[in-house]
This record gives sequence, C-alpha cells and structure tokens, in this order.
Amino acid sequence: MALSKMKLITIIGMNNFLDETVSMLGHSGVFHPDDATEFFSETERFLPVSSKNETSTTLSKLKSIMAQAKIEPQIVDISDYDVSIEQMINFVDDIENELGATLKEKEETQFEIKKCQRMIEDSSHFVGLNLEMEEIEQCEFIATDFGRLPKESFDKLSEFEDNDFVQFFPVSSDDKYYWGIYTAPLEQADEIDSIFSALYFEHVEVEGFNGTPIDFISRQKATVENLQNKIKELDDKAKEYLISNSDNMLKIYTKLCEFNAIYSIKSHAYTYHNNFILAGWVPAEDEKAISKALESIESVELGVSDANDEIAHKPPVKYKNNFFAKPFEYYTEMYGTPNYGEIDPSAFLAFTYSLLFGIMFGDVGHGVILFIAALIMYKVKGMELGKLLIPCSISSTIFGFVFGSVFGFEHVLDPMYHKLFGLEEKPIEVMESHWTMTIIYSAVGIGMVLVIIAMGLNIYSNFKRKNIGEAIFGVNGICGLTFYASLVVGLVCSMMLGIKIMNAAYIIFLIVIPLILVFLREPLSHLVEGKKDWLPEKIGEFFVDNFFELFEVCLSYVTNTMSFLRVGAFVLVHAGMMQVVFVLASMFGSTGYVVTVIIGNLLVAALEALLVGIQVLRLEYYEMFSRFYIGDGRPYNPVKVKND
Repeated sequence: MALSKMKLITIIGMNNFLDETVSMLGHSGVFHPDDATEFFSETERFLPVSSKNETSTTLSKLKSIMAQAKIEPQIVDISDYDVSIEQMINFVDDIENELGATLKEKEETQFEIKKCQRMIEDSSHFVGLNLEMEEIEQCEFIATDFGRLPKESFDKLSEFEDNDFVQFFPVSSDDKYYWGIYTAPLEQADEIDSIFSALYFEHVEVEGFNGTPIDFISRQKATVENLQNKIKELDDKAKEYLISNSDNMLKIYTKLCEFNAIYSIKSHAYTYHNNFILAGWVPAEDEKAISKALESIESVELGVSDANDEIAHKPPVKYKNNFFAKPFEYYTEMYGTPNYGEIDPSAFLAFTYSLLFGIMFGDVGHGVILFIAALIMYKVKGMELGKLLIPCSISSTIFGFVFGSVFGFEHVLDPMYHKLFGLEEKPIEVMESHWTMTIIYSAVGIGMVLVIIAMGLNIYSNFKRKNIGEAIFGVNGICGLTFYASLVVGLVCSMMLGIKIMNAAYIIFLIVIPLILVFLREPLSHLVEGKKDWLPEKIGEFFVDNFFELFEVCLSYVTNTMSFLRVGAFVLVHAGMMQVVFVLASMFGSTGYVVTVIIGNLLVAALEALLVGIQVLRLEYYEMFSRFYIGDGRPYNPVKVKND
C-alpha cells in the first residue's frame, strides 16, 4: 500500500537556454510540470511565457487528414530525423492540398451515391405508375403529392366519402404502408393536405425525378455505377500518394507530438528580464538522471527537495502496486486519487473486495463462468473491469468448494469431501438453521475485523501526515479504536464464549475513558498540536454539539458493523435462488429440466454478479474507505511524446 517517492525539481536559468531545458525535460518522459511561482519567492515581476504554440494547428490538420485516410496515428523513431517547424507546416499544407482534396472529393462522391440510392429507393415504390412523373408535377390546375399512407389510415378514407377529392391512388404496398399519390384542385389543396396530414401521410420528395419511374431508376443506377468507378479512381490516387508519403507523415506526426509535449512544459515557465524559472515533479528513481542532464546545460541551476517536505504543494501521486492490486486502482480512482501524505488503499481494496465477493458469490460453476467472462472483457474488449474481476472469480470458485455448490447442485462434490476428508457429505449446509446463524455471525465478525483494520490504517495515515491529534483522539483514531475493539471483544467473550471480562475496570478504562476522549477530541487535538487557543469559545455550545455528534458516532459503529450482514445474506440468497430454479425445472420433462437449469443458472449468475459487485463496493466505500481514506490527491501525469 505504497506510493512511489517523488522529488521536486526547481530550475533557474537564462532565457537563451529555456528551449534546450524544456526539450530535455520533454524527452525524458518523467517530468510533471507545476506552477513555478508556487515554489519561488519574490515572483511578482515574473510573467508567464507568452510564446505561441506554432504546431497545434498543424497537428490538428494532420490528425484530421489521417483520420479521413484511415491511417492509425503512431509514434515512430525520429532519432535521426531533423526537420524545422516551417518544413512541417509546408508538408502538412501540401498533404491538405493534395491528399485532403482527394479525400474531400471522395466524401462528396459518397454523398452523391447515397443521394442516388435514396432516390432509387423512393422511386421504386412508384414503379407501377407508368406516367411521366415530371408531367404530373407540372400540372397547372391540380396539386399532386407523392408519399406513403399507413394501412390503418387507408381504411379510414371511407369516412370522407362525402368529399370527392379525398382520394388516394395506391401504386404499391408493404407490410405497413400503401405507396401512391393523391390529387386535389389547387383551390382546395390546403384542405386536402390537412386531411391527409391528420391521416399520417408521409410525403416523398420527387423533385428531380423525370420520365417513368422505371426509366428514372435505370438512369440512377447507371449514375451510381459511374460514381462508384470514380470512388475507385480516387482510392487508387490516395493509395498511391500514401505509399510515397506515409513514412514521412508518421515522422512528421511524431515530431509534432514532440513539439506539442515540449510546449506544454514551456507554458508552465515564467520569465523576468533574461531569466526563467520552472518547477516540476519526477519519481525519486529518475531524479539523478534528470539532475545530471540539467546540470550539463549552461547557466542552469536547480534545486531538489523531497516531496514529503512539500506536502503543502500537493505532490502528484504515482501508484506502485503489484499485479494483484494494480487492477483495483480503477475502483480507487472512482473514489478519489490518494494524496501524497496518505496510503494507497488499492492493495487493501484488492484483498478485501476479492474476499467478500468470493464469499457472497461462492459457487464453483458460477465462478468459472465469471472467470471466462472476465477474460473476454479484458482480453477481447479491453475493459479494465474485466481484469479486476479475474481475482474475484477465482475467489468465488474457492468459496464454491467451501460451500460445496456447483451450478446450484449442493451435493455434487460430496465424493471429493469423502475422499479428501473422510466426510459423508459437504461440511457446510448453508440452509440448515445451525449453519445459517453461523454464517450470519461470521459475516458480522468479518465486518468487525475489517472495520478495526480500517481504523488502524487511519491511525497510521494520520501519523504519517503528522496529524497527531486526529490519530490519537479521533473517531477512527487510537481512542475510537480502543472503544470499538474493547466493546466488540467484551460482548463476544461475554455473550458467545462465556468469558466474563467486562468488569468495572475494563469498562471504565477501555470503554468509558476512550469514549470521553473522543468526545473531547477537538480541544485535545489542538492541545497536543501546540495550539494556544485550544479551549472551545463557548463551552455550553461545544458540549451540546459534541453530545449529539458522539451519539451519531456510536450509532455509526453499530450500523457500519451490521452492514456486513449482507455478506452472509447473499450466501443464503444464492442457495435460495438456486432452489427456486430447481423447483421450476422439476415441473418439466427431462429436456425442459436441462433447459430450465441452464437458463436459471445464467440468470442467477448474471444477477448475483451485478448485485454482489455493487454491494461489496458499497461496503468498501462507506464502511471502510470513509474511516481512513481522503482521496483528494492528483495523479502523476508526466509530459511525454504520445498520441494526442
């Protein structure tokens, strides 16, 4: 549960060497720039670098052209490639003029093809109309409208028998519509249009149609063929151009990305007269190499300090997790990035999430299904959630063996238990009353342990941040932990183990006094931190506010612990839902039984995976993270040459 150590590098130099400095930092790929004025004194006269990024527009143009040409942007080796900004701008302008024009013409041609195809489709519904369509449109005294009428509306035309002009002449039809025309004298056209509009008549635009529909379709098909030949010619022209220019295009793209990255560092610099200042963060393991490179630049002076001494400036955070915890950074980020002064909860989250998920989703068959689904999500779809679910599925399979459940069959593993342990059947029968209560008690017990661990992490985190008062007297500090743990141990020993340890001394020193110290945590925290005004201004108001707050705290201890009942409840829910599936399956024959069991398992597995995933995440965030994790940090984003 550690974060990579960071170093702050502050740089002062002459303006003549600013470009060389930012170029070196950009190529390093590890420098995270920050506002330089935050780290230097007397910076009132320093002004931000106002130079224009000459490459941003050119890069945007090139990316647009590459997208149109379906060229995948990629960073290539340009170590031996030297080109000026002016040459890059001219190159991209030439591409825009030549390749861009070809691609634009292709796009316009494709639009024309779609337009012709749409006209073919529209006119095909009027093939039975053996008339010159433009002549119908040009009638001087009659208004004509082409379109389609829903079949339900066509049946309603009989309601307008008293109006001789409400006539629709169908030409063709499909499952839902009649396609045809209606006509009306010009002086009554508005009235007839209104009637057909109310009948949901949909107009079809026939402007440009000429000749009979069959002749028109024939001509349009010929036009489409010519346009498709033109597309092929344009593709050949673009392909030929790309063959001779694609290498340079990728090199220019890489060079522009490099310039863009370097400018992003330069934009954080400030200058005054002939000097500049710059500041940023690097991982501790890269600090020596960066310092050595900077010291080789003439006139540049640098200072290096540990990020622990710069907590007030919120150093960026770089995760340092193993293969097991790394996928769970996804959930950590959902809650918030850890600040540099606290612990990274990803490892704790990985262990507890996998554990609780496995208990609540314990079934060998469902665990295997989830494992396969997780692999597909991660390997095929590239979803980070899939990688995270892999350990959860393994945990589910393990607990499936513990509970003896395989696709809801509760005794299929009995031979294994007999051979390995000499048992007649599986040791845990979750639906028996004895085991039901044991599972519920165990779930609450797991919750108590995890809450205590979370409080321990809070104590460590506060000591690390030098927040001594909160670490000792806080609700989740030493006093809060002592109160909660002592109460839990005392109740368990007295009620379940028959050990009477809750005597007067135990209650006074381990429960009452810690609770009083939690009540007085604000003034006591100020006192141990050396603040002069540690006493509350209004004693009465302080006692009233803290009394109700303490009551809420005590209530939260209970509710947070009881929230873990859902862990045991889901074990029982799984068994209950699968019993329902088998009851339904027994109502059918052998084939129906198999089909019902398969469909039931898939539905139960999908539903439980979703619900368990959400419920475990809720336990993590509300019952554990809320006790020790702040999550108000910022991620480490070094400037590097990459696909923008």
